[in-house]
Amino acid sequence: MCAKMLSLKGKVVSAPLANISGSAYRTIARRYGAAMVYSEMISVDGLVRANRKTLAMLKMRQMERPLAVQLFGHKPKLMAEAAKIVADCGADMIDINLGCPAKKVVKNDSGAALVKNLKLAEDVISAVVQATDLPVSVKFRLGWDHDNHNFLEVGKIAESSGAVCVTLHPRTRSDGFKGHSDWSKIAELKQSIDISVIGSGDISTPTDASRMIEQTGCDLVMIGRAAMGAPWIFKRVNQYLEQGYDPGEPELPDRIDIMLEFARLMIEDFGERSACLKMRKHLAWFTRGWKHASSYRPLMFAVETYDDIVNLFERYLENIDKVA
Repeated sequence: MCAKMLSLKGKVVSAPLANISGSAYRTIARRYGAAMVYSEMISVDGLVRANRKTLAMLKMRQMERPLAVQLFGHKPKLMAEAAKIVADCGADMIDINLGCPAKKVVKNDSGAALVKNLKLAEDVISAVVQATDLPVSVKFRLGWDHDNHNFLEVGKIAESSGAVCVTLHPRTRSDGFKGHSDWSKIAELKQSIDISVIGSGDISTPTDASRMIEQTGCDLVMIGRAAMGAPWIFKRVNQYLEQGYDPGEPELPDRIDIMLEFARLMIEDFGERSACLKMRKHLAWFTRGWKHASSYRPLMFAVETYDDIVNLFERYLENIDKVA
């Protein structure tokens, strides 16, 4: 199979985030500037077995596109079968996870564990590439630990196996998310392969995104944690890269409107009570840095209805200037 990298409008994409980047999250990210969005990582075993909850993770709205669906697993045959399922669901790209550091993933020889078995990693990538006409990307880290940096080899294997793009998060599996990501490694990778490179790691502001592109030459940047509770970061980055100007955070009422929009999408997907339970962590992220927000945390973690969320924000706005 032969596929080309997608043509995207913009240079910033929304990262795959476990238990976070579902359809509602991705819809908001696209609406507020992400050039492409990624699903949370999806088990190929669950897809092939037609597990109901796993299949539900493929739910997508048309406006999310272009959408990359991220798969994790270690059996080439199952990876190929899952890729065909993903292609039939309307995804625009398939991303293979070779970077997840979670113990429950690596103990099953998936995620970051695959960088310890490069022949198997090559077989997995090749199987997915050959299974569909969709472009395939691969996301990985520097290596298993600081004594085993093999990211350049992984990148070359991805390229030779037919992937059109790679994403490097420049920490090792043993680092988790501790310490600082080493952007110089993204530059090394970009100089070593001819396919597109997405840089990931420690991008919190538009100037961070600009510096990463300037320092590494990467084609795109990926934002994950900085967008949790602040989806407008994508628009801010776009404007800074295009015009050299950061418009900053939206006004408070606009931020509240965006969060309520997100809540309504979540309710469409999960029903009111389940969505509101899931919304509790998003409300905490969304209100990071707000004046006196800590005093409203108990209310955030008690919401059970959409009206609870609306009332929470109304109460906050009414009292924001009354608290000493």
